Amino acid sequence: MLTADKRFLFEGRNKKYYEQVLTRLKCRDAREGAFTGTADDGKQPFVDAFKNNPDESGIVCQAIGIVNSWLESEIVITEGEYFMCFNRSLRPMFEHFSYGIQGVPYEWKDSENEEERELRRRMTPLDFDHLDRRGYELMGEAYKGAGRLWWAGGYQGHTVPSYNKLLKLGIGGTIEQINYYDSITPEGNKKKKDFYKACRIVMEGFSAWFKQYADACEEAAKTAEPEWSKELLRNAENLRTIAWDAPKNLHEAGQLMWGYALWDWVDCVGRFDQYLYPFWTGSREDHEMIAELIMKVWEHGSHNVVIGGVKPEDGTDASNEISYLVLQTIRTLHDVHPRVSFRVHENTPADLLELAVTLWSEGMSDPTVASDKNVIEGLMEYGVPIEDARDYTLLGCQEIEIPGKSNFGCEDGSINLAKILEITFNHGRDLGNNGLQLGLDLGGLTDFDTFDKLWDAYTAQIEYLTRIHLDLCNMGVDIRNANVAKLVKSCMTEACIERGLNMDDGGTIYNYGCIETGGHGTVGDSLYAMKKLVYDEKKITLEELDAALKANFEGYEEIRQMLLAVPKYGNGDEEADAMSAKVLEHYWTEIGKYTSRRGGVFTGACSLLEGGISMGRNLGAMPDGRFAGEPLGNTIGPRTGSDKSGVTNMLLSVSRMPLKLGVGGSGCNVLFPRELMQTVESRAKVAGLIKAFMMMGGQLAQITTASKEDMIAAQKNPEDWGNLIVRVGGYSQKFIEIGRSTQDEIIKRYGD
Repeated sequence: MLTADKRFLFEGRNKKYYEQVLTRLKCRDAREGAFTGTADDGKQPFVDAFKNNPDESGIVCQAIGIVNSWLESEIVITEGEYFMCFNRSLRPMFEHFSYGIQGVPYEWKDSENEEERELRRRMTPLDFDHLDRRGYELMGEAYKGAGRLWWAGGYQGHTVPSYNKLLKLGIGGTIEQINYYDSITPEGNKKKKDFYKACRIVMEGFSAWFKQYADACEEAAKTAEPEWSKELLRNAENLRTIAWDAPKNLHEAGQLMWGYALWDWVDCVGRFDQYLYPFWTGSREDHEMIAELIMKVWEHGSHNVVIGGVKPEDGTDASNEISYLVLQTIRTLHDVHPRVSFRVHENTPADLLELAVTLWSEGMSDPTVASDKNVIEGLMEYGVPIEDARDYTLLGCQEIEIPGKSNFGCEDGSINLAKILEITFNHGRDLGNNGLQLGLDLGGLTDFDTFDKLWDAYTAQIEYLTRIHLDLCNMGVDIRNANVAKLVKSCMTEACIERGLNMDDGGTIYNYGCIETGGHGTVGDSLYAMKKLVYDEKKITLEELDAALKANFEGYEEIRQMLLAVPKYGNGDEEADAMSAKVLEHYWTEIGKYTSRRGGVFTGACSLLEGGISMGRNLGAMPDGRFAGEPLGNTIGPRTGSDKSGVTNMLLSVSRMPLKLGVGGSGCNVLFPRELMQTVESRAKVAGLIKAFMMMGGQLAQITTASKEDMIAAQKNPEDWGNLIVRVGGYSQKFIEIGRSTQDEIIKRYGD
């Protein structure tokens, strides 16, 4: 095993491949979106597909466009690589799992050219006008300000396809499966017949793409140096084999997996160390192949590679040699990609956890760690059978799903609970937006003369707005479904072929919704401060508090200091933590009463990226002592800067949250400055602390190792700090590459 005291060095083919990738490596944002292909060649495969097939359905035309977008792209072969296949050309129009066909000119919608109008209608049956129309139906003119309360309709929609199915059936077996279910579907069921036709076109095109690369390898072999010529012919044979047959060795399995990952937008590759391990022999060549696959993910930007955890069948430890090798490879790369998550359980090998901590001590923010105990138990409470729950994976910015069996709607929407508390204080109006009536008029702050009346008004506001918000979130599902946003994914997601339905039409086995939840710490701290100082101890009157909030505490510093002195969530105070837990439990229970258009109930999550900053920007002063405009937390942890009692107490507070209701993925930013992890003993303490957090109720931990002093220095002299990596909230980024407001928020996490 490649433990912490050993390194996997890039030598021979790995070193040569690494050096070649460096010459074409794109910026972080390009890799994050997988926009890493060759230059735009001026071709329009999607337009051509719809123009040339006027009598075909939209889904079939889209399938033709997808296939041609790959077959008509430049072939890139890098000398010395084990695995062929490169990303397609970067054209303005493409399909994406977040929406469908993107880049269709909006002006075609009302064009004077009838052909353009018809193309727009066929290529984009629904757009975000659909959501906006519903918003005005539900809220009237208030909908103009709803973006200050929430975001609805979805953007990403990450999922992990079934790489197990792909490697077991191969392309040929998958086409045979499609043909079988097509054959038993009545001719009159045009919707299903078109779905099967589209899936068949995609998979046959996928096969043809491998053959195209095989031809290119054979052609290149004619003029290559003898050693590389031999390898090119070997790759050609490999590519022709997997163009139909299931793989038999790691070279074939890795090639098939990598090719499909590209067609899947290199989205999230799931439990990488599990589905490839049956092909592992432990040879030096196998080590080189795994490292090359991780380098390909590094170049093209997968959102998540997952290692560790337990085996689905019996719950025993699932880590293996590939788990160690993944960590060692990203250790050498020392970058913000690929994003790696590490599942931890009671019997996780100590040396594997030690290796993860060693990466942090060297300045990295990966891997994220996830609790098998919390996640598996939480999924089972939502009705997921234990074997599937044990097989969960992370994806996107630390969302959670069952690989190849689920479509949890990652990022169906997000909500700012603190903004809802604020409008509750003000008759349902947003005073920061010209008094726009966003919610119910249940009175003003001075009308709530008991804590119970305040709580009842806040929860009534939540319940009223939740119904509207989730209705709008379902509009996003309608859009994805109408546009067949996940056609490529549907081919490799279990039950879609059997049911003849795409993923957003309820094709998958598990179809829960997911709402990213912000502001719970601010709401909990505000309610707790009011309970103590206004209702219990009567040190502040409602009138004084109301005036102080509306003045942003100008002239009311004494009141602000009293509010700040009340214990806050994130410091281990049991009563303060209980209030934030009460806030989350109420909201996550409330959304669980509603069903996603895909078919499952809505679940909670908290992985807001930079959302806590924008949420705070739209929020006035609050009774926790927070000034207007200050950021909220970006994760399940406390509001930025409000935890002042050390990391152990902060983790204790987070472990008290109802995280089993937040199985959409609820990360926690954890600060471990690298200078505190420079000895074997200190790293062992960090490993012990993280494992304890995972076992006592925590769900996800995201690590930042940069010190406050380093970040301040990087702001002053960015040219000297190019390798300083921080965790933003769901993803890592080099500190000097993020905006000043986000830099300031991260620094503020360290306190004053």
